[in-house]
Amino acid sequence: MFAKIYWYACLAIGAIVGLLYITGSMTTSSVIIFGFVSFGMTFMGMMNVLPWVITHAAPGPFPEKKEEIGALAAISVPHGAHPSRI
Repeated sequence: MFAKIYWYACLAIGAIVGLLYITGSMTTSSVIIFGFVSFGMTFMGMMNVLPWVITHAAPGPFPEKKEEIGALAAISVPHGAHPSRI
């Protein structure tokens, strides 16, 4: 919902800038003001995206770790022989 409002606000600001440019009313002061507004809109957009990224793009549960076999357990030892004597 907030993302839609953000995009509509961006479109409205862009339309105002375009209208001022076409009519020749775009002064240095208005460029500076719209620069501050666009800077704020950038961070407002990040605030709209971050909650979605945190809640929807998080990985699922971690898979269970398989038990690793130790180096000595992988060696075939004859029945009755002790690994320390081999």
